[in-house]
Amino acid sequence: MKQHEDLSELYAQIVKDRGKPQNNWEVSALLEIFGIRDIDAVNDYGFENVFDMGNYMTKYIETRKYESKELVNWEKLPPLRVRVFKNYIKGLAFAMPMFVQIFFTLTIGFALWSSITLDVETATAVALGTFLALIVTGAASQAIGRKGLFYLKQEEYVLASNITTILFNIGIVMVVLVGIILVLFNMFFHFLPLYYYSVLMGFYVLLSILFLNVSIYYMFEDYAKILYFFLAGMILTYFSHIIFGIGLPFAQFVALVILDIAISFFAYRKVKKLKDNTKSEGEGNPRASILFYSLMPFYAYGFFYFVFLMSDRIIAWTTEIEAKPYFIWFDVPYELGLDWALMSLIFMMGATEVSIYEFMYRINDLVVKFKHGEYQNFNDKVYAFFKKFNILYIFLSLFIMFAVYFVVYIIHVTMHYEGVSIFFKSYTQFVYWVGALSYAFMVNGLMNVLFMFSFSRQGFSLNSIVIAAIINIIVGIILSRIFGLQYAVFGLLIGSIVFWYISFNYAKKMFKNLEYYYYSSF
Repeated sequence: MKQHEDLSELYAQIVKDRGKPQNNWEVSALLEIFGIRDIDAVNDYGFENVFDMGNYMTKYIETRKYESKELVNWEKLPPLRVRVFKNYIKGLAFAMPMFVQIFFTLTIGFALWSSITLDVETATAVALGTFLALIVTGAASQAIGRKGLFYLKQEEYVLASNITTILFNIGIVMVVLVGIILVLFNMFFHFLPLYYYSVLMGFYVLLSILFLNVSIYYMFEDYAKILYFFLAGMILTYFSHIIFGIGLPFAQFVALVILDIAISFFAYRKVKKLKDNTKSEGEGNPRASILFYSLMPFYAYGFFYFVFLMSDRIIAWTTEIEAKPYFIWFDVPYELGLDWALMSLIFMMGATEVSIYEFMYRINDLVVKFKHGEYQNFNDKVYAFFKKFNILYIFLSLFIMFAVYFVVYIIHVTMHYEGVSIFFKSYTQFVYWVGALSYAFMVNGLMNVLFMFSFSRQGFSLNSIVIAAIINIIVGIILSRIFGLQYAVFGLLIGSIVFWYISFNYAKKMFKNLEYYYYSSF
């Protein structure tokens, strides 16, 4: 028996940065958090179990001084205004690749995978290839971003490297399988002529490779590098098309091939470097069954999220098919309306980063200020901040929606630029206002989802987006077939409202019982 040996050094390790334990039960819990199991307590320390060991180690509680349990040092943080601005810019950086794509399309007429000068048949093929790439890779990208980042935060760098490689390869396999199905589908059903189908498949494959590699940089939260890659791709497209005279979309193919090779090389080095610089970890990966179970919610969420984002466009483009040569037909007024709405979405996205940081600052600050019997005060304080932030977001989103419209209007009346003047023709304005309002609700819902992910409530997040996607599709189909294709955007609006409402209720439930969700999430 080893019960009389000195365990003070072990005790110092388990209470480091955790404050003074209250009793033997908390000491036992700290032992389990440290990784000591009943079998370890028996074989390595000679106790009956972890609780017996924790009871023995309570004698060390009064033998040492404890550091403050404060989790947030407000003095070391920047002032509120500086902090909010910094995190807002960080949130914008997350959406900057989308901004680059839309900005150049609307100003110079083309970007890395879009152009307003393409004929409608080619534009349809490009759009379908892009949508397929987003939907097929969305699941793997979400899993890489969540699971890989989780291991990085835990400083389990070998696991982060291994899991990222596994998930990336699964994503590639999915791209290949779906690609084979698409080729066979067109061979038997002649969905599109060979040229347009080749354009579709070209963008599908090249963008899938790009999006999977970009997800690795999102995992590292290296948003600046992502922006540099997209700008480099835009420069390559510009040189190929304007300087060397290569027509679109082939100039975009050239740029995407070069960009895919470069980003694949750097992403591979970035992931491999994690393992090369780590010598103390083992090589054991989680069991396949455990990995599958833990990742399925992220895969499903990523898939349904992009289905939700893309379905209204597909529904609009498949309306009034009797007047179109193909089952699906790109609609310029509808697409431009949503593109400008996406510009407002980008500036709304900055609020998501502010929300998660400010909430975590306050939650981690308040959690050490209230005793266990005062949990209701803790919940009320956090919920009050939650309500205030939502009210501020409403004003921010309305300001952004009107500001984007005002900018478009000023450009229209002062410069008479054709790419902007289209905004004031047909039903583009109508689609913009409904789309921008939809994205305002959607971003607010994403904030709620971020809170739920932070507290390991992936199921709540998944329920919200699945129901929203289904309603988006049903409402969009019904209204577009009855009133016209532009009314498909109401599917996006109603779906976004439902997404916000369900996620808001889940979030409200969490904040009302935050003491339970906070402690049960770790």
